[in-house]
Amino acid sequence: MGTGRLTRHDGRGLSIAEVLISLSITSMLLVGVAGAYNASANAVDGNDRFFRATQAARVTMTQLLGEIRKAESVVVAPTNDSIIITRRADLKVNTEEQSREFKYNAASKKITLKIYYKKADGTTYQSPDYSLASNVVEAKFGPAEQVGGVDARVPVTVVIQLGSNNVRLSDTTSVRKLTAG
Repeated sequence: MGTGRLTRHDGRGLSIAEVLISLSITSMLLVGVAGAYNASANAVDGNDRFFRATQAARVTMTQLLGEIRKAESVVVAPTNDSIIITRRADLKVNTEEQSREFKYNAASKKITLKIYYKKADGTTYQSPDYSLASNVVEAKFGPAEQVGGVDARVPVTVVIQLGSNNVRLSDTTSVRKLTAG
């Protein structure tokens, strides 16, 4: 049988210097991965905010242009930062509704909607300002083409900017009155 001798391995563990170097390399790799992840998350967040801002502007443009097309009358402010639309009676959801005002506020960088009402007894009231689009750096309603002394054909331009990215939306539409057939 055996002699009972214990064998000893000559392999040693890591020295303190080797452990410190290994930890330093691992730390640098983890910091690099965290930085890449953070940059990626920031890019996704920035793209999401820009998409939401441009989508809100597109929806606002669609709503505004649709309101102009279906309007009884349209009045564009001389400063081109506001447009008041009077709906045809057959399209009013609320019989007390008088008009709708789309307004660009350069200080808050928003386009808002306010609805004006008139009760049967003659008293008037208005809705709060509904925020439709934000991050708007430019919005211009008009100048409108006059047809028969009233604003009829209205160009609309909206520019959205977030960081160094911007989108310019523009279109022109006309009031289309239905004729009795």
